[in-house]
Amino acid sequence: MALDWNHLEYFRLVGRHQHVTRAADELGMSQPALSRALARFEAELGVPLLERAGRSVRLTRYGEAFLKRIEKAHAEIDEGRRELADLADARRGIIELGFFRTLGAAYIPQFVRRFSAAWPDVKLRFTQNNSAALQQQLEAGVLDLIFTTAPLDRAAFSWAHVADQDLALIVPVGHRLAKRKSVALREVAGEAFVSFKPGHAFRRFTDDLCAAAGFSPAISFEGDDSSSVPGFVAAGFGVAIVPPESAAFAGVVALRISEPAARRAIGIAWMKERYLSASARAFRDFAMTESTRAEAARR
Repeated sequence: MALDWNHLEYFRLVGRHQHVTRAADELGMSQPALSRALARFEAELGVPLLERAGRSVRLTRYGEAFLKRIEKAHAEIDEGRRELADLADARRGIIELGFFRTLGAAYIPQFVRRFSAAWPDVKLRFTQNNSAALQQQLEAGVLDLIFTTAPLDRAAFSWAHVADQDLALIVPVGHRLAKRKSVALREVAGEAFVSFKPGHAFRRFTDDLCAAAGFSPAISFEGDDSSSVPGFVAAGFGVAIVPPESAAFAGVVALRISEPAARRAIGIAWMKERYLSASARAFRDFAMTESTRAEAARR
């Protein structure tokens, strides 16, 4: 049975939105026309794909199974289009780039500025999220490349180290250690800590560093935004381990952590078996080349 590509796309968008009117708006067609097309599509397939749920719709078990297949086919076609575009002009393209929020203050803007100077016709679209969500989006094909802090533990991903960042301990301006330049982490073993919620990459850094210093941190506040952590430290809720971008905040003092070594590795990741466009490969290779040059300069 030959299927109408338009019907596949109609169903894909309705399945994503779980709402016929929103999908119709995105498609630029009327809601009744979309509903009639979906009804014809279900009749052709011989099974119900959607069921009403108030003003919304939800997928039936047939719809859930079929949507997964359509998404895979759509991703394959998108990759084919990008490959054709590469063959036409390798220096033009669009890169979907993901990175976690704490890199958005300085590292990513500065890096992208340098890349854009070398590749002015390549466009970048950005997504900020936590590491777990970025990994899921990379695996789903929503993103081409992501910056993440550690090698991904799945065989499907490739990861290359591109930079290191020294982490800092921030304390309120009136804190007993505020006049110091550096501190051993064990010196704040009895203090309350401000950190991110469990599962966040920086929460794992905090827990691991404190464990290396011989204690478990007593968390007084758990946030999910990089700007809230220094804000709560400034308000006296505790101390915090943060990246350099979050250390320059009114009301806090940043201290170098002398021991244990407090550094995080930053790398760029991509899917091993998925086609990577020429522009995305150029971005990846640019990041790796800059890393090699920076390492050579340090030596």
